[in-house]
Amino acid sequence: MSRRPKAADDEIDFGLLPELVGYQLRRAQIRTFQHFAAELDGEDIRPGWFGLLVIVAGNEGLSQVRLARTLGIDSSTMVAMIDRMEERGWIARTRSQTDRRSHALQLTDEGRAFLARVTPKVLAHDTAVTANLSAAEADQLLSLLRKMTGI
Repeated sequence: MSRRPKAADDEIDFGLLPELVGYQLRRAQIRTFQHFAAELDGEDIRPGWFGLLVIVAGNEGLSQVRLARTLGIDSSTMVAMIDRMEERGWIARTRSQTDRRSHALQLTDEGRAFLARVTPKVLAHDTAVTANLSAAEADQLLSLLRKMTGI
């Protein structure tokens, strides 16, 4: 195991953490989310909400249950997220035509306009978080992450 040498003012020993994929992914997620918040300051959006809006936009009529499964979120968390999206006027829930027990989701006109406004900012954020990588490294990172997640 190779450890990063400690600088004189660096008193933190990370032990085996720098060698763990999960630890590095979590650190990368934290930095990415912090940058997202800074880049989209004032837009009242979170990374998970953006993902939800993009998936609903591309899959109008998707059920809450299927969306929760797709995003890997439990049903109660999904209901709370959809409630927030509905309060902001971005998403509408209607009874499913095929299963009256479930709700079909659609973006509202306001939701489509909001998504169109924030998408360029999200794309700029995505470019910025990989700024220390070459284009080939960024492509390779994305490819490896897709392989890990299966999407």
